[in-house]
Amino acid sequence: MHAQMLSACYEMSVFPVGGSVTTNTSVPCYRNGTVPRVLQSPMLSSEWSVTILYGMRAAARQKSGGRPDIRAWAGLILAVLGVSGTSTYMKLAGTDPLVTAFWRLALSTLLLLPLQVWRRRNTLARNGPVPKCNTVTETEPPKPFCSRRGVVVSRSVTMLAGAFLAVHFALWVTSLSMTSVLSSLVFVTMTPLFVAVLDLVLFRGRTSPLLWVAVGVVTAGGVFIGLRSGTGANLGNLLALGGALASSLYLIVGRRASREMDPVSYNVGTFGWAAVLTGVVCVVAGRPLLALSGTSFLWLAVTAVLGQTVGHGLINASLKSFQPQFVALMLLWEPILGSLLAFLVLGDRPGPAELVGGAIILAGLAVGIVVSRRSAAEGPGGAEGQPL
Repeated sequence: MHAQMLSACYEMSVFPVGGSVTTNTSVPCYRNGTVPRVLQSPMLSSEWSVTILYGMRAAARQKSGGRPDIRAWAGLILAVLGVSGTSTYMKLAGTDPLVTAFWRLALSTLLLLPLQVWRRRNTLARNGPVPKCNTVTETEPPKPFCSRRGVVVSRSVTMLAGAFLAVHFALWVTSLSMTSVLSSLVFVTMTPLFVAVLDLVLFRGRTSPLLWVAVGVVTAGGVFIGLRSGTGANLGNLLALGGALASSLYLIVGRRASREMDPVSYNVGTFGWAAVLTGVVCVVAGRPLLALSGTSFLWLAVTAVLGQTVGHGLINASLKSFQPQFVALMLLWEPILGSLLAFLVLGDRPGPAELVGGAIILAGLAVGIVVSRRSAAEGPGGAEGQPL
């Protein structure tokens, strides 16, 4: 289907949440000049930038059937590296788990706000005033985010993703204080299994059998590590598993939101709303939000910059170029790299079970990479272009 599309049919202005305006974006169309019905939906009508670092038209080319380019891969790799050390940094901070989650999210939001303001001003200066909502010509399609319903839906999606992110951090960070770093990371990275099952149940997605094999292999490796770790902290492991479920819902919601919103505006919205919810929980529970030492605040700032702003920000952006199942598979590098850093900094030495489980996970990742590249060559969601 994608081979029948032209590279650009017309230019479309997109109006994301927060009032910012994207640059004009090329919309693929059939050779007869009509736009595919899936791109006419208010929820799937923008094709645009993958990350702060990516070119504004790279995503449109990739979503038209091309493979993710080197910049997309670089962004995903940086995301994995960014999140891998966060468990160690948070342990070094030595603060209450919920307070740690709040400051990680709040600082990340503050770091992104200046960039959002700059992008908004730069776009307005380049494109001029925002056109009226009823301004539609033969060469310009209707603007999906001008309508009140479109704005409400977009903001609701952002708030929903932020709520799942808040639950994820509240459960996972708490689990770090109840079980080992390695066990917590292993169970929280069960996300691929939840993503695949929920995607199939909720959206009737089509998943390649080989991708299911990859999910099964990496999940088996994670279970092997967790069962052989010998920690006995069952409650902490269950909390980490609940964090994995919340993370999978966050990824699934983000797949849709990242297609229609400016990446920076979306990150500010999700991080900010998650920080608000976590802060409310801290206040209700009587947790001291401001009783931090200088060292604790420094490590929390490192966590916010590397783990949240760089790590999760690029995870959101990677959903523009990769299947959510594959993004979750790549995040299974986190327990391997995270346990290595914990060994170097905290003295947690991985045992034979961790090494065997890590090898199993790497094998599953290799299968996932091959399957993802085949799917990217056929188009998003396979040959028919349906989402996986």
